[in-house]
Amino acid sequence: MCAIFGIVGRYDEKAAKRAFATLSHRGPDASGIVMLPNLFLAHHRLSVIDLSPEADQPMQVGEAFIVMNGEVYNYRELAQELNEPMETGSDTEVTLKAFLKFEAQFAKKLRGMYATAIWHKERLHLFRDPFGKKPLYYAQKDGVFIFSSEIKAILAYFPQIKWSRERITSYLFCQSFISPSTFYPEISQVEPGGYLLYEDGRSSERVDDILILPKKDRRVGIERVEELLVQSVSYRLVADAPLGALLSGGVDSSLVAAMAVKLYKEPLPTFTVGFDGYKKYDERGFAEDVARHIGSEHCSFEMGMDDFLESVDELAAHLDEPLGDPAAVPLWFLSKRVAKRGVKVLLSGDGADELFFGYRPYYEMADIEKAKDLKYKRWLHNYFRANYSPNREWEWYKRVFGESVLFRSSAELFTDLQQNRLLKQNVKDDSSLNYIKEYVERFKEPEGPQWYGYIDFKVQLTEVFLKKLDRVTMAHGIEARSPFLDRSLVTELFSCDPDFRMGSETKWLLKEVAKSYLPSHIVKRKKKGFSYPFIEWLHESKEIDRVVEMNRTFGFFREDALEFLLQKSKKGRFKHHLYAIWFLYKWLEKRT
Repeated sequence: MCAIFGIVGRYDEKAAKRAFATLSHRGPDASGIVMLPNLFLAHHRLSVIDLSPEADQPMQVGEAFIVMNGEVYNYRELAQELNEPMETGSDTEVTLKAFLKFEAQFAKKLRGMYATAIWHKERLHLFRDPFGKKPLYYAQKDGVFIFSSEIKAILAYFPQIKWSRERITSYLFCQSFISPSTFYPEISQVEPGGYLLYEDGRSSERVDDILILPKKDRRVGIERVEELLVQSVSYRLVADAPLGALLSGGVDSSLVAAMAVKLYKEPLPTFTVGFDGYKKYDERGFAEDVARHIGSEHCSFEMGMDDFLESVDELAAHLDEPLGDPAAVPLWFLSKRVAKRGVKVLLSGDGADELFFGYRPYYEMADIEKAKDLKYKRWLHNYFRANYSPNREWEWYKRVFGESVLFRSSAELFTDLQQNRLLKQNVKDDSSLNYIKEYVERFKEPEGPQWYGYIDFKVQLTEVFLKKLDRVTMAHGIEARSPFLDRSLVTELFSCDPDFRMGSETKWLLKEVAKSYLPSHIVKRKKKGFSYPFIEWLHESKEIDRVVEMNRTFGFFREDALEFLLQKSKKGRFKHHLYAIWFLYKWLEKRT
């Protein structure tokens, strides 16, 4: 896991080195730079596989150079297929030689997480893994093409680039920004599964969307799911650096940790965070039950209000874009402490909910979609449009009766009408569809279980959860690995009957696998989304009251709408909405 950075075209050497230095947190173990006429190629390394200096980057084979951020877990099998002598034991060398043999098609052979840049024959090739686990940003400005693992390096080289007020609606919609867009109009993201070619001052991109699969009636057996998941966990235990696992006490992280303990040759440390005095949020007891059952070396950390305020301040200063997920704060707190224990690799349970239908709203959506077949729904459509309610259920029925796309990702926070009531600008109905237009057109029939999983992979998982996981863990020099996001496992499940996979109970298929690994009370636990007392701490510290003061400075939102959210949050309602607004302003304060 590392940082990659490069410039194609005439560059300022001192400015390029300063920009590259902003990424040092992603790779504290080694750094390398290649400087050629019209090419600056650089890499910060977090040594995880093959710790020797020979595996440092940029790496050269013949006339080709590579810098890679990530891991290719099947590199040994790929090396055997290539049947070529290798100078190192690294996955980077295998990746470059695979490219030289198979060209752009080589990416279809990779099982892993990666953002890769290859310079060959005066052409730049950029690749991003199918699920967007690793970030890759780029910009074309002043006659150069620049790319980076994080936006901050591009901003350091081009400080005149600014964020856009107009793009705040994307943030309010899904707590983030959807590929290829960012908060900065002049900076783009390579899409998940994307391949970008830059040559002679022009760039072109295509996307390999491995989740668009033909509908099939086939079913997948429990044994097959277990086999693929065990294989995926086994791949992600390959490391020459200390490894651990996140353990919340829920089925997802617990099953990953249980399989890892069985497969790992050394004692496996597991980590969780708790909140003393807030029993309804604190899940440390469940995590400790799992740790005892599987035999991991468990460590829990306690987070209080002062820790929260310190962590969120550091997080806002570090992130290149605002991120509206409050769970990023305890992850920051936890990662900081895990790093001090010397752990460099962490396993996580990300992706299980999207893959195995872990969210109750999926089942609500499937039921509500039946209303689109009502013969006399036009009257209901007019009624809902004329009688506004701030509740999300009102929005759902309005969409169904209006024959619009109902489900637009679990990440959806502010609906279009809520934004219209909040912002000092007009937000038209169904404006949020513009952000997912490409996915709607690609999928063709945006309804039903297959659509729910597809759009959540694209929006909530990639743009919120994985973005959070990468930026927060890498800020502390930790590589996070997600076994549920394995190419073979995901495509196997997406190619079977989605109604079967969804069933009538959340994550039923995964729970069947988990029965032989975990205590029954963990498997049978009712789904409880991760939450913690952030809104209580914001009120207790009076920090949340500053949102009114900050709004006078930035002036984005209507005062009456903010007051509505402030009052409702005291009763536990719209607290995520208010946090997203508060964090946006906190992020902006750090940059003014």
